[in-house]
Amino acid sequence: MWPWLEIMRPGNSALSALGVFIGAFLVASVFDPAVLLGALAVFFITGAGNAVNDIMDVESDRINRPQRPIPSGRIKKKPAIAYTAALFILGLALVVLMNNILCLVLAAVNSLLLIAYSYSLQNKVLMGNIAVAYLAGSVFLFGGAAAGDIALPLLLTILAMLTTFAREIVKDLEDLEGDRKSFLKKITSKMKESFGDRFRIGRSGIKLRYKTIYAILFSSFSLWLAVVVSSVPYMWGLLGITYLVLLVPVDAMLIAASIILIRRRNYRITSKLIKTAMAVGMLAFLVGSIF
Repeated sequence: MWPWLEIMRPGNSALSALGVFIGAFLVASVFDPAVLLGALAVFFITGAGNAVNDIMDVESDRINRPQRPIPSGRIKKKPAIAYTAALFILGLALVVLMNNILCLVLAAVNSLLLIAYSYSLQNKVLMGNIAVAYLAGSVFLFGGAAAGDIALPLLLTILAMLTTFAREIVKDLEDLEGDRKSFLKKITSKMKESFGDRFRIGRSGIKLRYKTIYAILFSSFSLWLAVVVSSVPYMWGLLGITYLVLLVPVDAMLIAASIILIRRRNYRITSKLIKTAMAVGMLAFLVGSIF
């Protein structure tokens, strides 16, 4: 793949752009040109955020992901910085053309957050999880704002944030259980010192800086809150009975995930259940907005 496109992680960027279309579809079945501009802007801004991450993590990537454009030598670091700045500027310029204040605010805030995430938040306890959750959910709100209504997209954004936050914590726990030896190897290599902000080394080995039970409770609470919030679109009359029917397996999976997390601490199954619930939940919103 062309390295200048590869550094944007186009698949990830395209998914963010798809989120804009989904958020807009909940509001209008016919897309306004502003929505198309918004999706393109999100593609470039997300790509810029991914490129920033590669720039900030270049030393660790030399060890863990040497095939990436910068550590492989296919792109030099200084040109990569200029390229990233150009992507951010291009994305924000497209948002300006949309003539939508809320979209511009979201784009500016997300651009700054993407930089802050790569610079320090990705290694901070809980803060990194919150940042990822917000960034994942905000694309739906952006799409709704571009289409002229944020009520339903905002609810989808909140649900996406809650479930993503829960899954990010579970992924941390899963990595902790499955990668202790690898982590020891990484921290003795050229890893950034801030990587240790999330973990600590004790007599019994590698641990999260906060107790595991706290992580499980945070994740479970987020899942249960998502179950409660999921009924709001129906209760407010924004979506009908079709949504409610499709919501049943979604909530069942989220509840099952929380039980498995608390009682069995099976992080792999919990993560898969949450991911499946997120996909079905998004489908419920889309189908519910049509029928």
